[in-house]
Amino acid sequence: MRLQLSADPGLPGHEGSPRTPPHDGEAAAREDRLDAAVRRRWDRIDWTRPIPPEALVIPEAHYMDVAGLGLTERQRVAINRLFACFTCELFIHFEGYVIRYLERSAHRAPYLSAPVVARFVAEERTHAEMFRRLLHRLRPDLYPTDAAPPRFLRWGRGDDAALRLAPAGTFFLLAWYFEEITLFVPRAIEARPDQSAALVAEIMALHAREEAPHVAIDERVLLHLNERCPRWLAAIQTALALPFLVYVDGVVGDAWRRLVASAGSELGLDAAQRRRLGARAPTQSDRWGTESFTRKLEGRGLAGARPLCWALRRALRTDPA
Repeated sequence: MRLQLSADPGLPGHEGSPRTPPHDGEAAAREDRLDAAVRRRWDRIDWTRPIPPEALVIPEAHYMDVAGLGLTERQRVAINRLFACFTCELFIHFEGYVIRYLERSAHRAPYLSAPVVARFVAEERTHAEMFRRLLHRLRPDLYPTDAAPPRFLRWGRGDDAALRLAPAGTFFLLAWYFEEITLFVPRAIEARPDQSAALVAEIMALHAREEAPHVAIDERVLLHLNERCPRWLAAIQTALALPFLVYVDGVVGDAWRRLVASAGSELGLDAAQRRRLGARAPTQSDRWGTESFTRKLEGRGLAGARPLCWALRRALRTDPA
């Protein structure tokens, strides 16, 4: 089944961008009904469930060898909480890429109908809202309300420029890659339930379930683009994913340095501990998601896929044995 291109996507808005014009009451009502339908699944979560202050909330091995940092038990728990907050901020930031791109540039996304785009945006907007809500539960001192701004990942002009410059093939390839990674966070949590807060586990599992159809949409758009445009053009759009990934990695690296500075100040880490913490490495979901993504991408025969897959595996050291 092919997705249909709509000349008038009628996209809903999100925080910080315009929604449907006020005079279009019928469209605004449709948006509200869609948002309510998406949010209902999240409202079933028991958000009052306690998160013990002395407990880990997400598996340590997902991020790094925490034992090698030489932390006290109090520092270990605090670092773990910051890791979980960093993951929430990452998801909020990446959801922002999808929301803004589809709101501003849906006309570049062939074969996507208005209802598909509207649902896509509504779900991503709800995901960002729920991760902000989780941030408030995890560290109310850092995030005093559900609408508190991020502490580590900051939206900048470079992000806006990247979205303006990204061709449709490049954007949906990157969206597929990032969303593929999120599918594997529950796997890391399931491996160590003793190091996971029940609320965090439930939120990550529901998020992954709702991202799986987005991955399918991203993949379908790419397949259609490869069918419809010259192979050399499709290969260029695939190759352009690499400089965009370098940019995003720089954004995330800057955010991680802010986390290290915050943790160092809050917890009194010494210079050696800060250096070890600053040596950011791919998470377990980064590695598993990259393995899955590159395997799928090579299997689809997309133009330019093999060099991109080689580069991703080399960067994340997930080369097949």
